[in-house]
Amino acid sequence: MLGGSSATNFMIYMRGNPKDFDRWANISGDSRWRYSNVKKYFKKMENYHGIYKNDTKWHGKNGPLTVESVNFAPGLKEVFEAVNEWGYKILDLNTEQEEGFSTLDATQNRGRRRASSYSAYIEPILGRPNMRILRYSHVTKIHFDSELKARGVYFARNGTTFYVPVKKEVIVSGGTINSAQLLMLSGIGPSKHLKSVGIQPLVDLPVGRNLADHSMTVVGPFILNRAASLMLPRDVSLKSLVDFQVYGQGPLTSPMGLMGIGVTSTSSSPGWPNLLHVIDSMGIFDGFGPIIDGMFGSGSHYTNLVQNFSGLDAHSVLLTLGKPKSRGFIELRDSNPFSKPIIDPQYYSDEKNQDMLDMIEGYELIVNLYEKSKALGRKLGARLIEVQSCAKYGVKTRAYYECAIRTPILHLFHPVETCHMGKIGDPNAVVDSQLRVIGTKGLRVIDASVMPEITNANTNAPTIMIAGSRLRFNKTKLQPQL
Repeated sequence: MLGGSSATNFMIYMRGNPKDFDRWANISGDSRWRYSNVKKYFKKMENYHGIYKNDTKWHGKNGPLTVESVNFAPGLKEVFEAVNEWGYKILDLNTEQEEGFSTLDATQNRGRRRASSYSAYIEPILGRPNMRILRYSHVTKIHFDSELKARGVYFARNGTTFYVPVKKEVIVSGGTINSAQLLMLSGIGPSKHLKSVGIQPLVDLPVGRNLADHSMTVVGPFILNRAASLMLPRDVSLKSLVDFQVYGQGPLTSPMGLMGIGVTSTSSSPGWPNLLHVIDSMGIFDGFGPIIDGMFGSGSHYTNLVQNFSGLDAHSVLLTLGKPKSRGFIELRDSNPFSKPIIDPQYYSDEKNQDMLDMIEGYELIVNLYEKSKALGRKLGARLIEVQSCAKYGVKTRAYYECAIRTPILHLFHPVETCHMGKIGDPNAVVDSQLRVIGTKGLRVIDASVMPEITNANTNAPTIMIAGSRLRFNKTKLQPQL
């Protein structure tokens, strides 16, 4: 798909915490990854028209990627009142990212069109004579010479295999899953694993290891006693269509009801927010459950959960573990480039169970915000729909919360780290700080897979920043990193 996951995601625009990028600099041994240095790349890519547009210290206005604040946010005023009651600030989360909440910024253009990496960066230059896009092509292998320099790539298209030689370098941007798969198919990866599937290892690197992702649970829905949500049967009308088409306003501009976002710290991570809260205003209507189940692959869980509540206003919160300690892996199923790889994220597998403890703490916070605050609990009458299969643990106990988080385990489709960036000699490193694949020449990986640690944010913006910052790397003379 042209534009990759930016063409299908929730359009949430978040950079991450400055400490995330300072950590990248420490892991990679390269100070250019510090937030004070990458901040300019975030600003360069932004065409920002959100509620913080006057803050030019933090936001750019002339970049290719349009970013706006959502304009349809029923009940967000009460959410902000509630978080204020609990001591949290309302602030721009794309600055220093203190604990707090904000109106959601989204990669939209006047509320009417998604701003993807394709529409922002590729579509405007389709006429360039030095660029050719071959759709429906599947890269199967990178070709190396005897000195481990990448000389070209093989790809299949319409049943025929082609070979394209390169003069300078090969850049792999297949994403966290496919980049790791392609490197391993080409002989770059864990030697023992490659041999087990019949591939001759060329360079022994931990490709596919250290897989990190944002595990998530939907806290709610919370039933409301007032019209304070996006209710499709009620809000979709001729007027809303005119508002959308003519003014770029109203309910049809809403990205699936998402309207607010927050970051908080648990007791295990004071001063460095490690939870992400996405506030969704979608009310319950016929078809709500199947839509959510289809989106997150949760079987019939939400269909069954809300079956007796159709027609009621509601909010939900997507509680996300922003800084997970658990790590999974990707492996090849076999040597066939068309076989799907084995993906095991191993959510909640950390030795001390801290990931689950952090999520329980976040779940409890959200329930208290909605049910015990004056703004949401009293004013809107927020009431949690309980997961019946977990009621045996006692509703609103820590055991209940853990059961609800595991029923079922969800994620936000933010896999990273399978081509981990690090120092030469780091046992976790696949690429160096300039994104060159260690032990090879003329080969880089530029996508989310190179992140050395996941950010407490949706990964779209950091990934685009990585791609934009490659301009500085290309000015550096290529040197082998053996």
